[in-house]
Amino acid sequence: MSNGTSTSDESRDLESASSDGQDDRSRVQTSEPKGSPDENGKPPSSDGDGTQFKVDDPLFSQRKGIFQNKEMVRVGWVPDGDRIVGRDDYISTISSCLNDAVYGGAPNHISITGKTGTGKSLVSRYVTRRAVNASVEDIRIGHTYLDCSKSSTEVQVISTIGQQLNDEDIYDEDEDIVKMPDTGLPKDKFYKRLWQILDHYDSAIIILDEVDLLKSDHVLMSLAKAVESNDTSCQIGIIAISNQINFFDELNPRTKSAFQTQELNFDPYNANQIQEILRGRDDAFRDGVLTDDVIPLVAAFSAQEHGDARKAMRLFRTAGELADREGSDVVGEDHVRSAQDTLEKDRFRDFLQGTPTQMKAACLSISAKSLYSRDDYVITGELYDAYQQITNAIDMDTIGIRRFRDILDEMQLSQVIETKEVNMGKGGGRHNSHRLLHNPETILDIVMEDTRFREISKSSLKRFA
Repeated sequence: MSNGTSTSDESRDLESASSDGQDDRSRVQTSEPKGSPDENGKPPSSDGDGTQFKVDDPLFSQRKGIFQNKEMVRVGWVPDGDRIVGRDDYISTISSCLNDAVYGGAPNHISITGKTGTGKSLVSRYVTRRAVNASVEDIRIGHTYLDCSKSSTEVQVISTIGQQLNDEDIYDEDEDIVKMPDTGLPKDKFYKRLWQILDHYDSAIIILDEVDLLKSDHVLMSLAKAVESNDTSCQIGIIAISNQINFFDELNPRTKSAFQTQELNFDPYNANQIQEILRGRDDAFRDGVLTDDVIPLVAAFSAQEHGDARKAMRLFRTAGELADREGSDVVGEDHVRSAQDTLEKDRFRDFLQGTPTQMKAACLSISAKSLYSRDDYVITGELYDAYQQITNAIDMDTIGIRRFRDILDEMQLSQVIETKEVNMGKGGGRHNSHRLLHNPETILDIVMEDTRFREISKSSLKRFA
């Protein structure tokens, strides 16, 4: 077979605008290569054939702004290896698992766990890209990336994988192209068409991100057993990624038996590594626009939440966008702090939207403790006492401590709090202790947008702590 690859939605370049509507913008031929920046460093508008557009509308006119290449600070951007920090051992292990695919053999399955923003997806996609590019002559490797939070049913997964792998280049000239719709077929027909597509590849690497959000793990078993079951001749390797460290232990026994994996757990980044990651992306900005305190401050905010590089990158970009929006020539500490406040409020507002009032009361209790207690961590019983005082103060129903513990578990899974087990010493027993991962002032502001909590002032929360 000739060497070819499939391109996932995340890595595919955006299609440029069509050339219709020339009345609205003038066309200018250029000898610059497609995608080259203009004299201000801005990427040009283009219809994809090297013809670029100058925008006449002053509302959208290009100006010298903060960014030089904004894509570099977007979460989905996959950098070159020299910009990947502190992940050499993981890269080596994953490459070993995928090595046989380069020669048309069977890659090993990999299960990866770790907290958000620890580089799981980035490293997986980077090594996969390297494997595809390294494949020997006449070996065709298919590769696809799927976010299971967006495609969670078995049919959605099969359809999306098939669509991403279904490149016209894999077919002979006289061969009919397999059609893979979104819906409208029985499940077995979707599988049949996927196997037909996969038969055009020697090997395929399938990355399933947030795999714990799948509604059924049957698709894992079907993909893992595809060659053994004579469904396809393509050697399939699955990289399954989850934030939940126990997810793979809880798989259906039949799935677990078929899906034998190399297990990896990604450690969080430390503050120094976050700084190094950010410095590896600082050429996303124009020379000289970042003040000296920006990168250390972004890293410090990120380190408060287990060293989440994804949030650090989002904060880095948002600070630049705020500076750009106000027409500033530099990105400074104030922009970082404003961006942090904006992102925290947006995130927490999304978290609380549609949640029961009891969740909001629990958030108030840990916010009060975080503001007025001398201890970083607070045991469950003390939080429950504060919660009861809050519900009594606003004449609200009070749930039992078992249900309260369930709410704390939800908050931990959503990374609102961090929980650890502590030994209280002789006679004290072992207890779960909790620490708020966000600015308590921000949480109070969002919770008190609910009219039921407005009769509690911030100052009065001190008595609940």
